[in-house]
Amino acid sequence: MASMLDIGLLDYFVPVFVFLLIFVALYALLEKTGFFGKTKGLNAMIAFAIAFLFILTPDLMGVVKIMTPWFTVLFVFVFMIILMFMFVGIKEESVMKAFSERGMVWIVVIISLIVFIYALTQVYGSQIQTIYAGEEVADDNSITGQIGKIIFHPRILGVLLLLMVAAQAIRMIAGKFE
Repeated sequence: MASMLDIGLLDYFVPVFVFLLIFVALYALLEKTGFFGKTKGLNAMIAFAIAFLFILTPDLMGVVKIMTPWFTVLFVFVFMIILMFMFVGIKEESVMKAFSERGMVWIVVIISLIVFIYALTQVYGSQIQTIYAGEEVADDNSITGQIGKIIFHPRILGVLLLLMVAAQAIRMIAGKFE
């Protein structure tokens, strides 16, 4: 049944969105870093080629398709926190100084890495588990099949996430007392 909020039609435009996202992000990164020089044409050509390779590989498109909403939520969340601090009267310079500290940058890097690993496990998890299970995919009682099930179980991945967050918190707290 069709409705006003049916966005299933947008699935046909995913390759275009992925291409544009990769092209723009990579072009901006190449222009900012100057890795291949300051030639805009060369940077655009490299960004175009890599973005084209992304849309030719369905699994890479799947990774980007899974990661994009999470990074959008992260961006909106950080933006709302900044606005909240500014609404209560904290100066913009103080907020920017707090968000540019080394610890805050590490938090964003770790969250980005977690989102990236989550997207990779969603797209490539069954393939990796098949590799661990060997040719006997139907025989889940083999030792490698059981190890693959254990490693990629959601509870184990959740515990690993909590351990990484706790280790980062301990590192940050211990750094303040040195």
